[in-house]
Amino acid sequence: MSDDPREPPTGDHLQRVLLEAANARCVVVHLDRVLAEVLARGPYPPAVAGLLGEALVVTALCSSGLKFEGRISLQLRSGSALSLLMADCTDDGGLRGLARFDAKALAAGSAGSVDLRRLAAGGTLTMTLEPSDRGQTYQGIVPLLGSGMAEAMEAYFRQSEQLETRIRVIVRDGAAAGILLQKLPGEAPDPDGWNRLGRLLDTVSVDELQATDSATLLHRLFHEEPRRLFPARPLAFHCPCSRERVMAVLRSLGEAELTDILESRGEVDVDCQFCNENYAFDRLDLEQLIRNDAPEVPDGGSIH
Repeated sequence: MSDDPREPPTGDHLQRVLLEAANARCVVVHLDRVLAEVLARGPYPPAVAGLLGEALVVTALCSSGLKFEGRISLQLRSGSALSLLMADCTDDGGLRGLARFDAKALAAGSAGSVDLRRLAAGGTLTMTLEPSDRGQTYQGIVPLLGSGMAEAMEAYFRQSEQLETRIRVIVRDGAAAGILLQKLPGEAPDPDGWNRLGRLLDTVSVDELQATDSATLLHRLFHEEPRRLFPARPLAFHCPCSRERVMAVLRSLGEAELTDILESRGEVDVDCQFCNENYAFDRLDLEQLIRNDAPEVPDGGSIH
């Protein structure tokens, strides 16, 4: 096929190409507004902001492999300065993320460093695939390896999925971009295809990755390869929390615990960790929940 980069995708997006002779796929992600919206919900020091940006990019890259309606989430947990790093992406491109950190521990080290081996020493990396129809959830957990999220995810795919994967990520000047090259299961028609693709990927600098639109970059890299280019998918910040979802969580506490909350506190305030939206429930609201008068939410049980 022949790609036509004359009308490249703009804005936050994901674009992928199937490289048929090598039995591999390549995905490019560009983030601008999503990154700004997530970081605005901080504040995050530069080291944490950089790693959160990387997590958003690699999660979006990995979402290109979803074969169902649902979401993919990436979670890093550690007992070090960076205690939590989370990002998730839905099959239709809804992204969100957050980080939790110990400001004192962060300040005690090199505050400008984005080295995961220091900020999240001894951590674990978890990837979860969650169908929206409440089908079977898949989860893979591996020890955290690598100095950044790109290296950490390459190690994840080697250990948990046994898939050869190359990832490059750049977060700089309020924008982020990434490229993923992954060998798919099964034999390739061209035995040298994977090695050739790797050599091509090595020619891409981080400056080129950030400055070049995805269609042009993929055409530049693989114009001599048999390939199938897929339409670009827009990416946008999206948090599915709602008052109804929070009510479903409160309802799941049960009548006895809700009654105790009503008698001891008289009200409840819930803040969404991802978007900072506040949901307040007064005495009347709690009484309705106890009487089960509040409306049901179809997929209730979680505000995440």
